[in-house]
Amino acid sequence: MKYLFTMANKTFALTLIFLSVFGFLQAQKNTDSPYSRYGIGNLNTATFNGNFGLGGAGIAWRPYQYKPLVYDSLSRSNANLNDRGSNFINAVNPASFSNISLTTFEFSAISRNTEYTSGDQSRVGSNTQFGHMSLALPLGEKVGVAFGIKPYSFVGYDYIYSEVISNELVNYIYEGSGGVNEVYVGFGYEFLKNFSVGVTGSYYFGQLIDDRRVVYENTGTGFMNSLDERLARVSSISYTVGVQYFKHLNDKYRVVAGAILSPAEELNAEQSRIVRNYTGLQGSEQFRDTAVFPNESKTKVANRAVLGIGLALENKNNWMLTADLRLNTWGSADFGSNVELSNGQSVHLGFDKYVNTAGFGSYFSKIGFRSGLRYNSSIVRVNNEDISEFGISFGLCLPLRKTFSTLNIGAEVGQRGKQEAGLTQENFFNLQLGVTINDKWFIKRQYD
Repeated sequence: MKYLFTMANKTFALTLIFLSVFGFLQAQKNTDSPYSRYGIGNLNTATFNGNFGLGGAGIAWRPYQYKPLVYDSLSRSNANLNDRGSNFINAVNPASFSNISLTTFEFSAISRNTEYTSGDQSRVGSNTQFGHMSLALPLGEKVGVAFGIKPYSFVGYDYIYSEVISNELVNYIYEGSGGVNEVYVGFGYEFLKNFSVGVTGSYYFGQLIDDRRVVYENTGTGFMNSLDERLARVSSISYTVGVQYFKHLNDKYRVVAGAILSPAEELNAEQSRIVRNYTGLQGSEQFRDTAVFPNESKTKVANRAVLGIGLALENKNNWMLTADLRLNTWGSADFGSNVELSNGQSVHLGFDKYVNTAGFGSYFSKIGFRSGLRYNSSIVRVNNEDISEFGISFGLCLPLRKTFSTLNIGAEVGQRGKQEAGLTQENFFNLQLGVTINDKWFIKRQYD
């Protein structure tokens, strides 16, 4: 009976956390980037606790031995522990879920700090936000499942463009907010020796808000200002499939190969639009005329489809080198003659020095280290200029004493865009703090 109460309390607590995070995601603003105006916004490049320090790599990440060599209390409680190795959640490739050895709960928060520079103007923006929350657990000896929630994309911009028309100065003000979030459920199965397949089903939801104002500098001209309010509510499902194959080269080394496919190029949404003329200042408008376009009409929002391959070389129980190559294609979208979502390639390289929570010696000898690099050739094309993005990341995996859990700290520095052709260059520094909690659920102990 005590065992059942313990399981019920754990499940109830995780449900409350999930619902709280679900509500929090609806309200936060996570970026100030002008490039987030297009499509579904800037994609969330922050990943799970294990992937962040690896430059986001994960297609072939299947750690050989993350579980403690000595299970102490779990062994004494007659726990039946299999030989699977991973105590981190790798949502990049769902085939890796079959490698989960303990029930694993992850949570993270991230601080994004960015300097925006365009011409001789610059400003600094900072946002602290929820990173992700996920739970994964093994089912039997060859099956693992995972589910969780995380931000998928961010929208947040506020800028002004001015021009003179008929000797009158006109300001065009663009403001946007919102983003898309993802709830996922994944399944991995090792159905042949050394070969695993997996699938993740995702539900995308969120709001994309786009407000456009035309404001006349001289209020005595007789022209009225206008406000064009556009709202898209995203509600769509998609999936990702993945495979992983590993082969032992000898007693010391093995290689892992993987591939993923996420085919969704568009997300379903409902859009509404209201255009109003007004006089007065922003915040105290006196609206005169209103034009309401078809309310809640169905639409499609461009999304990224991904085809990726990965390869990893492991020194068992010690370190790993991994590399991903992903091809990104976008659905059709109309942003005007000078803007388009362009197809591109992204490269992710990572090195992982495994954490050893069961090793003897100093605490420093048990710390895991990670480093990585990522580069995306184009996230959007403006004025025929590709807006590329790169980041260099570092991570520490700190074991928590007397547990199987870890504190994960990751830092990333990088750049998005450039100043040429009147564009904006963004220099960013991201800091992620995450906790990975490992436990063995569904053990019925002989003695309470």
